[in-house]
Amino acid sequence: MNSPSARNFSRLAIAIILAGVVIGAGIFASSYLGTSRTVTETTTVTSTFATTSGTPQLYQLEFSQESNCPYGSWLVPWAVVLNGRTVVQPSNATLPLSYNGALLTGDSNYSRILFSLPNGTYNYTILPDDPLDSAQSGNVTIDGSGVIVPVYAFITAMGCSSTSSSG
Repeated sequence: MNSPSARNFSRLAIAIILAGVVIGAGIFASSYLGTSRTVTETTTVTSTFATTSGTPQLYQLEFSQESNCPYGSWLVPWAVVLNGRTVVQPSNATLPLSYNGALLTGDSNYSRILFSLPNGTYNYTILPDDPLDSAQSGNVTIDGSGVIVPVYAFITAMGCSSTSSSG
């Protein structure tokens, strides 16, 4: 007869063999049945900007909303669409913008929208569209220095007047 310790070794050997078969079957099945894989794609972008030390020289383009009546107040939310890219102030405002949801704020932090760009000519539009049909849009050229574009459209739309004009 078999001794108790020999029976224990036999059971252990059978358990090891069964575990190996189960693991092997799982590996085999996963290689044929709907495995997922991760693919990493690398994209290289080539630019034609003039560079200094391998990086393009960037300049600040600032859209600065002029104060509304009463003085020291600014319209929010508002946005600048620059070459198809929209930046909204405040940053958590939702699009589309309209005068129906606009408010005046005394926080001058919301009066500017900034871009860092290389030399070039850029198309812009100020949002929301002016209800008095004097929407502000145009082109701005950066040529070796920063540029400030004053935003006056909201002053006229809010019933104020300005002696300045925009380009």
